[in-house]
Amino acid sequence: MLCAAEWSITMKKLCAVLACLALSVSMSACGKNSDVPDVSELEKIAPDQLVTVEAVSKITGVDMEVDENGVTTDGNASSVTYVSDEPYAGDPVTIRIEQFSESLTATQVWNDYENSRIYRGDMEFIEGIGEDCYIAYPYINVYDRGCYIRISAGSGDDDDQRELLETLASIAAGEVERVIPIETYEAATSNVIK
Repeated sequence: MLCAAEWSITMKKLCAVLACLALSVSMSACGKNSDVPDVSELEKIAPDQLVTVEAVSKITGVDMEVDENGVTTDGNASSVTYVSDEPYAGDPVTIRIEQFSESLTATQVWNDYENSRIYRGDMEFIEGIGEDCYIAYPYINVYDRGCYIRISAGSGDDDDQRELLETLASIAAGEVERVIPIETYEAATSNVIK
C-alpha cells in the first residue's frame, strides 16, 4: 500500500501524463483538417483565363491579340493586355488579377483593393458583380473570393465605356467563382494557420 506522499506523487505524475495527452489531442485538432482545402492546391488564375482574347474580341467587335509582353507579373499581381492588330482599330484592354495564396491572405488582397478605392473620390459602386465592385475611370475594380481584379479598356467615361467595363468585369468575376467555389474559399481562408 502507498503512503500519502507516494500516492500524491503518483497522482501528480498521472495528472501530468493526462494533461500532456489532452494537450496533444487538442493540438492535433488544431492542425490541418483533411476536409479543408489546402491553399497551395488552389488553382492560380491567369489574367488571360479571366477574360480570353476571343471574348474580348467578340465584346469589343475588334480583332484583338495578346500584346508582345504576354502575361506579366508585378509583385503579387499578374496582367495581360490585349491590343488590336490594326492601328487605331480599338483601345487596348488590360486585365489584372491579384489572388490570395499561401503567402498572401485574402485580407491582404482586400486591403489592396480597399486602399485603391479610398483615394478615388470619383468612384461609383456597382451592384451585382463579385463581392464588391466599383468604377473609377478608366478602371473597373472587383473583389471576389480573395481576388482583386482590375480592368481597363480605353479612357472613355460614357455609357458605352461603362457597359463595356461591366461586361468584362462580370465575365472575370464569373471565372473566379467557377475556379474557386465559395465553400473552398471560405474553408481555406478561415483555416489558414500562419
